[in-house]
Amino acid sequence: MPLPLTGPISLAAVNLELGRTSDATISLGEPAVRDLAGVPTGPIGKADLRGKSASFAHTITTHQLQLNLRSYLLEQGWDGASSVELTVAAGIYIWSDDTALPALDMGGAFPGGLTLINRGFIMGKGGDGGYLQSNRTTYVTPTPGGPAISLTGPISIDNAAGYIGGGGGGGAGQSGKPDFIFSRQDLYSPGGGGAGGGRGGPANNGDTAGTSLSGFGIGGAIGQAGTTNTSANIFAGQTIAAHGGSGGASGTVSHRGTL
Repeated sequence: MPLPLTGPISLAAVNLELGRTSDATISLGEPAVRDLAGVPTGPIGKADLRGKSASFAHTITTHQLQLNLRSYLLEQGWDGASSVELTVAAGIYIWSDDTALPALDMGGAFPGGLTLINRGFIMGKGGDGGYLQSNRTTYVTPTPGGPAISLTGPISIDNAAGYIGGGGGGGAGQSGKPDFIFSRQDLYSPGGGGAGGGRGGPANNGDTAGTSLSGFGIGGAIGQAGTTNTSANIFAGQTIAAHGGSGGASGTVSHRGTL
């Protein structure tokens, strides 16, 4: 809690603001008190401490991609030592576009402690769906999703009004020969992308008389559903979502064969 703006200021209150016991030895000229007052040199008095707080509070109000929290807070004016209370505002996404990278990385030490109040969405990248390659033999397995948060030290998290989740794993593809329906064609069903912008697998219907193919489903934009790609090219639509969202839909097959 900040020191009072009016009225007397006791050295006991300054000690408590600095995270000490109220009866700890203290001097107005010591470095910790000068840092709190913002008076690095020269004369200093209790008036210089009015309204000052050893805690740095900040609210994130814009979407963030693969956020390094320590670097970000230093850019916002944090001194690198005081305690931090960080709030992610409602409706704000902190996301990743790479399953190898977390959506939020603490990025280093927080000597004074770190409290995270999340009212938004902290989400890892979704995995890609599995599929059979166009040679109709090689199966590409679905990939796992990525992490939401990487911790480098202690943290207190209030997530009562928010969402934190790693990316969903991609769905498995399926192949088969429905001979009782189609006389000249194998059927391949690609897997859907995992939640968090994962791509659906591309589809190849395996029709040797003539093929109609579709590409990857495209991962959703922030908070939106993925879309199904219906291009005639198996490699069309291999666009990784620009930001986290719902998983990409699977590819689709337009059947061509003899009923």
